[in-house]
Amino acid sequence: MPARWLLATALGSILAPAQGLGIFRPYRVLLVVDHWADPASQVVASEKDSFQPVAALLKAWSVPFDILRLDQQSPGAGYLFERSGRVRYGAVVWLADADSYANKNLSSLAEASAAGTSLIAVSSRFRDPALEQILGLHYKESYSATDPLETNAEHFITREIARQKSTAWEFRARIWVEPHGAQVLLRQGRHPVLTVRQAAPNSSGVWVAAPSVAALRDTPFWRSLFYRCLVWGLGYMVQPDQDYSRHLLLMFDDWGTSDKTFLSYWRYQTLTEEVMRKNVMPALARHKAVISANVVTGFLDRKTHRVISPWNQKLTDSYGVAQDYASTRRGLKAAEAAGVLEIESHGWTHMQPDLDSPPGPWWTADLEGEASSGGWYEEFEDTRRGTEAPALTQLFHLRRSLQYLREDFGATPLSVIVGGGGWSKSYQNHSARVAAQAGFGLFDINERFFYLDRDLVLDMAGISPGGTYAYDRKLELEKWPPHPDGPLVAIAHDRDISIQHDFVGRTLDTLPADIGFVSMNQYIGTLHTEIDAPEADSPELRFGFDDHYCAYFAKHSSSWRLLLADPLLDKLRSSSGLGIAVDGRPAGQLSRGDLSGRPIVIQIPAGTGDHTWKLTAAR
Repeated sequence: MPARWLLATALGSILAPAQGLGIFRPYRVLLVVDHWADPASQVVASEKDSFQPVAALLKAWSVPFDILRLDQQSPGAGYLFERSGRVRYGAVVWLADADSYANKNLSSLAEASAAGTSLIAVSSRFRDPALEQILGLHYKESYSATDPLETNAEHFITREIARQKSTAWEFRARIWVEPHGAQVLLRQGRHPVLTVRQAAPNSSGVWVAAPSVAALRDTPFWRSLFYRCLVWGLGYMVQPDQDYSRHLLLMFDDWGTSDKTFLSYWRYQTLTEEVMRKNVMPALARHKAVISANVVTGFLDRKTHRVISPWNQKLTDSYGVAQDYASTRRGLKAAEAAGVLEIESHGWTHMQPDLDSPPGPWWTADLEGEASSGGWYEEFEDTRRGTEAPALTQLFHLRRSLQYLREDFGATPLSVIVGGGGWSKSYQNHSARVAAQAGFGLFDINERFFYLDRDLVLDMAGISPGGTYAYDRKLELEKWPPHPDGPLVAIAHDRDISIQHDFVGRTLDTLPADIGFVSMNQYIGTLHTEIDAPEADSPELRFGFDDHYCAYFAKHSSSWRLLLADPLLDKLRSSSGLGIAVDGRPAGQLSRGDLSGRPIVIQIPAGTGDHTWKLTAAR
């Protein structure tokens, strides 16, 4: 079993220089790309940006990174070095190809390599003397082949792929390189496919000819290779201690919506406190599951043409169904207090912001005709009129949602999921960008989501597959794609519980016993945790938990896995003994048995802000 330490964690150096054990490289990657579709360098979109798969993987793996775009920037010393003289990045992941850097001066990259920054080049022809020097390769020409890949040498990077098979490559042009000091680890006939060179005592140059950037994310073989290339380049990796392939994130939409009281094809009784306490809460507690309740706080009153609070509504609707929204609110608050539910945003109204212009007004339109059209029930895109929702209007609605969820539940939601699936995609109206501006940490569009922070809007396509299930459509895990780097996001509705009160318990009871659950706020907090290896006189890691995005960890501990590459392991093993200090206080020792090559599991106590974990020479 992995060693477990209870600690508040920060991991920077790995061994005190006084003991000759070396120091951790900076735990940050520079992702170098040819081009970024967004001229403002904020939104990364899977449809437009070829580097999105790697950016999403780095975020899912908790590896801090910056993006350098060669269509606007050059990788000079100012990017690569701190003012202290220390390199800023433990590794550069180079996704660029020849034309984009033909007139760039890359000499600073060679200087950074000599000072401790590794280079990992993916499917690049590296036509620059500095890149050739670091990689120990020369680009020769293109070739085509379908021969199987063969391991050419034993190495940390290729250690795991003996158990896997590469997927068949289609017949197409590939990159032929000649080694000039690089070691060939993987080859296709005469052609190197993966090479490594010790560029400096504390850095490496790695080149990998993946069939595509997307293959690094989507195929187990290439994903494993890229992962281990990254561990080798950095010297270590710190990841969430979660087997996401066996974890679900459960979401339930439509709490508080008004359409259930008048829309013929979506009518049902709003959930009562009794149903929540009797049927929902016990099932969740029994399975140790926490659901995300995506709540609407704007009720559309067709009589007054106003947006009012749903929680004051107690009525018999036009279908003769008794509706008690105050009871719904009490049930939500009870489940939240019991720790089995988190309040998140489903927008303010789940309705088109403009309900008055043609083909409206919706307020007076026939519910058997125009008012039943689906486009009216989408808040972040105007599909009824064939246009986008203006950014300012979206921001107004998102801020109303945040304001009223705080007033009604005392909650600060960190995620928002679009209602009806509609969202705006142009840069000026990009719904995920607007949600980031409002302070959300995740924007969900049903089949995938965007990671959001103050600077970046990152499409996480390919990481956590998402989709819906219902009372009459089972959650069949075997039909979903593999998801080793993020939880399966399964979406249902309060309607399913209303129609079948035992829906939650029945669904959870059918899941395999080894399935676990991650809550929305837990997942957002994990994605936003900043891990750093500060410049220090002994090995140290620092975990930074933002008060806003990582609020979940104010009251919950977190668990992380530390994997060390062989050189770092060897240095640690050479020590006569290592002590562990957590937040400056002694917290045990690291034994030789802990350095077997398996991940070291680190438990971080609750509390936002910074926590440190340090290795010291044992006395």
